[in-house]
This record gives sequence, structure tokens and C-alpha cells, in this order.
Amino acid sequence: MPARIRRPRPPAWHLTSGNKYLDDGKLYVATFNADGSGIWTELNSANPAIAAAAYGFADQADVLINCRLDAANPRYYNDGEGRTGNPNGHIVRIHESGGDPSATGFNWDVYLFGAEDDQFGNASVNISGLTDDNNFSSPDGLWFSQAVPGLMWLQTDDGAYTDVTNCMMLAALPGKYGDGGAVSVTNLAVPSNAGADQTVTTYAGTDATPATLRRFLVGPKGCEITGITETPDGKTIFVNIQHPGENTAAGDIAIPANYESHWPDGGTARPRSTTVVITKNDGGLIGA
Repeated sequence: MPARIRRPRPPAWHLTSGNKYLDDGKLYVATFNADGSGIWTELNSANPAIAAAAYGFADQADVLINCRLDAANPRYYNDGEGRTGNPNGHIVRIHESGGDPSATGFNWDVYLFGAEDDQFGNASVNISGLTDDNNFSSPDGLWFSQAVPGLMWLQTDDGAYTDVTNCMMLAALPGKYGDGGAVSVTNLAVPSNAGADQTVTTYAGTDATPATLRRFLVGPKGCEITGITETPDGKTIFVNIQHPGENTAAGDIAIPANYESHWPDGGTARPRSTTVVITKNDGGLIGA
């Protein structure tokens, strides 16, 4: 008879600790209106707003799987490298009605639009006025410092800008909803507009400057910058470098010299995910 492997039953507290998530309550999605307003819509097939959606949800499972059908995505462009749509991404900012986190109504604007340096002259792509000091693509992780009030760390998980740079982390002062205004964006040859140009009005935050957005670090090739925390005094931060060298071709796995990255050991070493510990030479606050 084949051998049988008996795995111990997980202790009861394991089951109890995981039994409290997403088993009760209501699930909502942010619905962004073209006028800069929005509402949190309950994802329930019995909700009239969901039942009447143009998509035509078949059942509750269809609602939960295909709920990402919203506005607030005003750009369509060709990045010149075979990618069309919104390949560099953006960050939407939400302000709940009356400043009440439990409110179902809100207003929104786009805090930052990612862009590459070859788009600096295109006001319909580089909407946030990025420069060589702070341009970025594919924002992913966001985290607010507890030690430096108002400081936000922005991390990227990018595949669009990696021909020029690698994934990065930027320090940002994100301002407040409404610190910018309405912006007209011209999109060229939009497929959903029968291939014709389309002008869209959106709401953007004030332009970035080197004082409000600045590149802090750049990771090794093929990595994603992900996860950040700090010591309570804000004098040490921990940042994760995830899957460096992940674009190494399968045929090169047995050839160390051909690895995309050799982080963190260098030479011909196999790349490894790593947590980086950062301090200042003077022992001061990071980001201050």
C-alpha cells in the first residue's frame, strides 16, 4: 500500500481566528461619477442600482467578480512601447461627505498621474507635471508615517517603465482633496469611442513639485518594492525588495551570469528577496 501522510489537525484557535473574516456584513464598492462626486454602492444583486447596471449582472457571484466597472479613469494613450490605455496608472483621492468615514457619499479627484519622462511634453499624459526627480509608473503600495505627520510613502510594482528604471519608493506630501481642479484630457484614437479622439474632463490634484514628491530609493532589476514599516521613533524604516530578477529567462536559470539580477550578494549570486533596513547617518527622522 502507498504510504499515507497524516497531517495534524490545526488547533481550534486557528479555526476560530480565521472564522471572523468576511462571513457577515455588507460589501460596498466606490462608484465614481463624472462630476467628481461618488457613492459607496452595496454589492448586492437585490440593490436596484446593481440590478439596473448596463453590464447586466447574472447573479450575486457575477456582481462580486465583475464589480470594477467605474469611471475616474480619464486617460487613454500610447506609451510608444506597445502599451495603450493607462499603462502608468494613477492614484484616486476620496473625501467622504462631511468628513465622516461612515458616510456613503463622497467626492473624488486624482491625486497623482504616473508618467514616464518621454511624456513630459504631453499635458494629457503628464497631467501631474512630473519631472526627472519624481516621475514614476504603476503605483501600488501606500503607507503613512506615524512618526512624521503628513508623510506618505509611495511604492511601485511596475512593468511599463522598467526599460529606463526599476521599481521605486517615493516620499510624498499628498495634500488634500480639492487642492487642484478640473482638467481637460485629450485621448487619441480611443477604441471604446469607435477609434475617434475623445476629450474627457477629470479632477486632478495640484501639480507635484520636488518639495511634495521626491524619489527616495530605486530597487534592483525585476523587483517589486513592497511593504514598509518604521520604528516608533521614526528613525529606522524597513522596506521589502520582492522577487528581484524575476524576468530571468527559463533557459538561463542554470547560467548564473545571465540572471537578470544578483541582488543582494552581487557577482553571479542567485537573486533573493530581502528586507532593507534604512537609517540616517545623523540618526534623525527618516523623511523629515
